[in-house]
Amino acid sequence: MSQESALAALDGERRRFAAARRSGAPARRPRDAGTLLVVDTSGAVPKLLMGRRAAGHVFMPGHYVFPGGRVDRSDLSLAKDFSLEAGALDRLTNGSPARFGARQAVATALAAIRETYEEVGAMIGRPGSFTGGPGFWSAFAEAEIRPAPERLVPLARAITPPGAPRRFDARFFAIDASDIDAAMPERPPTDEFDAVEWVALDRTGDLHLAAITVRVLEELGARLADGSWRDPSRPIPFYRVVNGRFTCEYL
Repeated sequence: MSQESALAALDGERRRFAAARRSGAPARRPRDAGTLLVVDTSGAVPKLLMGRRAAGHVFMPGHYVFPGGRVDRSDLSLAKDFSLEAGALDRLTNGSPARFGARQAVATALAAIRETYEEVGAMIGRPGSFTGGPGFWSAFAEAEIRPAPERLVPLARAITPPGAPRRFDARFFAIDASDIDAAMPERPPTDEFDAVEWVALDRTGDLHLAAITVRVLEELGARLADGSWRDPSRPIPFYRVVNGRFTCEYL
């Protein structure tokens, strides 16, 4: 898909959100979020770990998405004890507001790791001592798996347009499936997804996807093709609404 076509598709979703917005409803502030593309490159065709959001969700019900969600206090608290590759940190902080520094960048990577465990049961990390924290981080401590945010590679950034029932300033990351340290359970810890699947990259077009998911998949496909998908220093696309229309710039 050309850049022009991609932006047109994103604008179509923006208009649907705007049309559905209740008159007089206050504008929602985007929340920092982390999303993770777990990529299995062991076969002839790469596969991605994706989940289908349950029909009862307010945000993107029935869509196939990558695991992820907003940064919470536990992620920010733990972030002081972790770091990112220099290239990844540059990508995440470039073009971000002044309040978004190194700690916030690490927290988005940690949020992506935590949400991946919550939604699909996969732990991204390495064997090692980890004191954990509240909520689902305690599972990592019990399994003696230390989260590995330094292994995540920034892939894209996108801000949900105004009018959506939930708005996120989402950083999309990629990681190889070999970085899953523990066997995935039959049932994830939460019911965020009503289906979890390894989807072949060339079959993702058969799924119900949001326009931004399609665009991120295309970015991943291009980087898999040229061998740069594990390069944290490569500039990433940033999608957002400016003056009423979706734009893309590289950070």
